[in-house]
Amino acid sequence: MSDTLNEMKNRRISGTGWIAIAASVAILFTCGFLTALVGIDYQPHEQTAMSLTPADPIGLFKAHPEPLWHLLTYFVANVFRCRVEIAAGIVSGLLIVATYLIAFFAIRKTVPGIESHEAAGLDLVLHLTCAIFVPFFNKTPYLGQGSPNIWHNPTTITVRPIALLVFLLVSSIVMKAREEEFENGIPVGRAILTGFLLVLSCFAKPSFVQVFYPAIFTLMVIWLILFKGKNLKLGLQLLAVCVPSLIVMILQFMIAFYSGNKGSGGVTIAPFVVAGARTRSIPISLLLLLAFPLLMLILAAIRKSVSWSDVFVWIMLLWGLVFRLLLVEKGERTYHGNFSWGFMLAAYLVWFTAVRSYLKLYFSEQMTGNKRGVGFVLATLVLALHLLSGLYYLFYLVVLGNGM
Repeated sequence: MSDTLNEMKNRRISGTGWIAIAASVAILFTCGFLTALVGIDYQPHEQTAMSLTPADPIGLFKAHPEPLWHLLTYFVANVFRCRVEIAAGIVSGLLIVATYLIAFFAIRKTVPGIESHEAAGLDLVLHLTCAIFVPFFNKTPYLGQGSPNIWHNPTTITVRPIALLVFLLVSSIVMKAREEEFENGIPVGRAILTGFLLVLSCFAKPSFVQVFYPAIFTLMVIWLILFKGKNLKLGLQLLAVCVPSLIVMILQFMIAFYSGNKGSGGVTIAPFVVAGARTRSIPISLLLLLAFPLLMLILAAIRKSVSWSDVFVWIMLLWGLVFRLLLVEKGERTYHGNFSWGFMLAAYLVWFTAVRSYLKLYFSEQMTGNKRGVGFVLATLVLALHLLSGLYYLFYLVVLGNGM
């Protein structure tokens, strides 16, 4: 009984925790609002938002097959009678806050012993980081490297909280199924919720499902081999869950690339053409983006604490990297890098699991009374470099007025 009471007490958010959450929310909303005013991708999306006809959903979908952000912005602009630029800032700011809150509660749930203010602080760090900025190599913080935190693209900001929810939900489903030796199927409620979120993610931006589908398929194939086919039922159930969103994604793909609309020139394979256009070295750019997650993966491997959830998210990143390196749009959108968005979303999810692993490492050492190890100190220094680079990136966008 006392253990249960202590656990309930630990789950409460302290006064310091509420202050840390409120401060973090205010910071992230402000960053999202201000970067919406300068983001290079915002103006065309704002024009689309104000030209929508919500009463004609089929025509709306044909005109813009990923309309969720645009509908939200249209709603805010009309309800509050404000300029579309202000509505865009409000919507994007709130979506960034939503992502932060989902990550906060996920960290609190999965990291034993963590206090609410500690979770809030590291969660804020997670949502401010970017690739390590090395001026003599990468002249701009974002181009060439990418970032786990995208500020200039509203549709990526929209899909990110949904992607995080799907990752957390599906991870819990497959991990529980494995613990139960695949005897039980996916609960109906969770299956419906997952299917709905996947469809919603398509309407936000189909880039997430582009990495989710091949990653979950790859994981199921690996498990079929390792567990001698026991997970076949689970794999078929997951396939059924994915079917509605898969249909939506196929329709979106045809409209975006083969409808004959402006810019829809099709897709081709052209290795490294787009990914290498703005960097002198793709491997170095990848290292600058993923230095902290890679270090945490190495430390977890040394400690033999790499989970299947970690494996799943890294598989997503690898599939995203394949698409980023190989696929190119034909026509005027060749160098827009639209096949990089799945990779960027997977990079965010990899960063989320890395921060979670960092906190688990901190508390495991704290509880045993050991001094901080070399690995933890090194990870802290690398994380600090990512954070400083992320803060400079915001300065570069908001104060210096750069669009990307």
